Amino acid sequence: MITKIKFGECLQLLLSSLDMSNNRLAKGINVDSSLISRWLHEQRIPSYNGNYIESITDFLSENILNSIQEQRLNDVLKIICGNLDIRISRKNKIMKVLLEAQGCSLKGKKIRTNKKIDLSNDNNDNNIIIGRKNVLAAILALLEKAGKEKCKDNNVICLSSDNNLDLIKIQKDFVGWKEAILKALKNGWTVKLLFKLNQNIKELMNLILFTIPLLETGRFFLYYYKTYDVASRGREVIIIPGEGAFSCFSTSLNSEIDCAFYTNNQVGIDILCKNFNLNLLPLSKSLMEYYDLDEIIAYNNSLDESNNTAGSRFLFKNNLSLLLIPNILLKKLLVKLSFTNDHIIKILELHHRRVNSFLLNIKQHEYLDIYPLSSMQNIIKNKELSFYCFNVVNTINFDVEDIIILIQNIINLLKTYDNYKFSFVNETLYKNKGNTVSSFIIKEKHSVHIESSKHAIIIQEPMVINAFEGYFKDIWGQISPIDKNKKEVMKWLQHQVDTLKEQLIKK
Repeated sequence: MITKIKFGECLQLLLSSLDMSNNRLAKGINVDSSLISRWLHEQRIPSYNGNYIESITDFLSENILNSIQEQRLNDVLKIICGNLDIRISRKNKIMKVLLEAQGCSLKGKKIRTNKKIDLSNDNNDNNIIIGRKNVLAAILALLEKAGKEKCKDNNVICLSSDNNLDLIKIQKDFVGWKEAILKALKNGWTVKLLFKLNQNIKELMNLILFTIPLLETGRFFLYYYKTYDVASRGREVIIIPGEGAFSCFSTSLNSEIDCAFYTNNQVGIDILCKNFNLNLLPLSKSLMEYYDLDEIIAYNNSLDESNNTAGSRFLFKNNLSLLLIPNILLKKLLVKLSFTNDHIIKILELHHRRVNSFLLNIKQHEYLDIYPLSSMQNIIKNKELSFYCFNVVNTINFDVEDIIILIQNIINLLKTYDNYKFSFVNETLYKNKGNTVSSFIIKEKHSVHIESSKHAIIIQEPMVINAFEGYFKDIWGQISPIDKNKKEVMKWLQHQVDTLKEQLIKK
């Protein structure tokens, strides 16, 4: 039997079950402890348009330390949600009980407005917008307004698109969408976009191009409907708490949206937020997993799993991969850094495993690498290579002899393995202006790993992985034949070796 428990009591049950104090939760989700106290005493309830529930869920799920706490969590789930399948993840368990209790608390609160809405008045705060361009222009204006203001109360901008990614198609008249959302993200807003996956590779590639700079902020979250064949309702929702909300429609079958209801009344905004969080998000699944720099161990474990999986691999990287450095040379270079012997041993063991997986795979599967030309020029000119390890960026300094060994190793790999292909390209082709992603690692039918200066992201949805493969192959197809011809690449690399050897002789 489901027990109607309000948010404060539910939160207290969870904290007691996990032996956690109010202050620890406050520090964990970066809020003042007084806010936790107000939640527990029902003086404040997290709103539907904030992301406090997600923050609490993430922190509590990461701090379940033993089977006793796991069982206590199951007991709380049963009390609040009834005989729900306990085989769901602990994160989903916590999210479900918090949302259920949040709904119970907010349902008991009367929504008040100081203004009586008169629908007969043309000057009220509810409007109908007709015409596709008018709808999109109005939404863009609202997004731009949000981007100019600092986010308050941890609020979340919600967007849904279940009409074949209609709202984010790349169109010359609405190129400002990406910039507007990016400004809002930089001003502290969180953005959630719910969309329907389809098999149109071009549209998914447009989604990728649209979202990459947004994902780098760590505040942009993509969700897709769990059921792939969910019926398209031709409806889009855009909600900006405190600013306004649109509910957009198409007025004929199989058409793009061409009308919208707009409100900036807080009651209307709250209703649409509640519908998004309670009716739409439960039908969806997060597209990616974010990893911060302090979660590098978990991220590396996922990367190793990908490396050990059979299949083709496609790589963009702004610095040469450590996989191209022989183990003996890497050991010599690491000694120059301030690592302890234990750290050096760990790095070399990891490197050895990854190189072995790399060599095993390129015997049987296609491996394509794309690097900006500057990555090699930087090594030759500045004699250094930067890489991330132990939560900091480290720079290895090369001697001329070291550079020769590195380049010769690359030449040997290209000679030995027919499946391994390599290209140096100019910066313009490698990445779009403003894109700080340092690498894409695409493993066929398994995963996409995206690394930026602040975050790492993993995507494992099959159709999106397939779209990334298509995106990579499209870029590969744009590379000049001379820049990806093995003989020409090896010829250029050998010329660099010869030039470096001449430098040694002159010394």
